Amino acid sequence: MSNMKNQTQIPLLRSSYWIGAIIDGFVAIQLLLPNFWASFDGLSQYTPNATLNFALDIASALMLGWTFLLIWADRKPVERKGVLLLTAFPVIFGLALNNISAIVSGLRSFQSTFPELILQMGLAFLFIFSYLNGRRTTA
Repeated sequence: MSNMKNQTQIPLLRSSYWIGAIIDGFVAIQLLLPNFWASFDGLSQYTPNATLNFALDIASALMLGWTFLLIWADRKPVERKGVLLLTAFPVIFGLALNNISAIVSGLRSFQSTFPELILQMGLAFLFIFSYLNGRRTTA
């Protein structure tokens, strides 16, 4: 019976890692291209400068690092399932709060941010569910 559970729980863990890695990889590339990042995110007050580009490069490096962390976690999906919980909170929830702050401040419109918020909440749910489901899995 334990082996039957593993046959469904481990693929869910692995799918979660790869979904996160693909999205994070896309965001890392997006951050390296500031004009694309601003237009994709619907930023209404985007003014590129060296300071902002410096910050975006740091963010891109961190996002790329998280991409590889998720791929690394996939190598031992059960043992490293805690990476999913860390990805949901504080990372995804923090990014969602940042988006909400951008809406409230008028930096981003609700319409341009809503799909991203839905994606973030969907990912957080998937990662938390996969983590909790994976706790019952044996290596």
